[in-house]
Amino acid sequence: MSFAISPHHAADDFPDGLTLDDKIEIFLDRIDGWQLGVARQMIEAGITHRAVALLHIVTSYFEMIGKYSEGFVGEGRSKDHFNIGLRLVFPNMPGERGALGEALYKNVRSGLYHVGMTGSRVILSQDLPGSIGFNEEHNMLMISSDQLVADLIIRFEAFAAQLREPANIALRANFEARFDADNQLEL
Repeated sequence: MSFAISPHHAADDFPDGLTLDDKIEIFLDRIDGWQLGVARQMIEAGITHRAVALLHIVTSYFEMIGKYSEGFVGEGRSKDHFNIGLRLVFPNMPGERGALGEALYKNVRSGLYHVGMTGSRVILSQDLPGSIGFNEEHNMLMISSDQLVADLIIRFEAFAAQLREPANIALRANFEARFDADNQLEL
């Protein structure tokens, strides 16, 4: 019996096992087809009241991309990898990243995962000049979910290009270690 391992691939599509390039394409297809692409479709369709739903869909991206880029295999260290992912997505973000990362982790990631909503210090508005605004003095976040999705897609496409480049030996080895740990299936 075959089952989907990504939107465009089934387990029996790879009878001889997976190469590293197969693993990369499956991973990229999952993120595009089940996460960022779905978020993009919601925006394009003009779905009303989508901001919180978009954050539910994309907030896990930071921690996931942090773990894949580092090759982390194991449990825990969610906050560390969330912040690694945040730096990968926004390498030039001004201000104190520690405080911003803490506010995003606590009020967005943990709020959504554990309570089903963001913390009270999060304002969602599509009228921002960027994805995320942060007032450290008041520990207040402003997030444009539509712009965040657009920024994540840009960074994901760059990450995909890096993964596909055979010269990026360390990144590809880190990716494969995490992929193999996450996919303990006989494909």
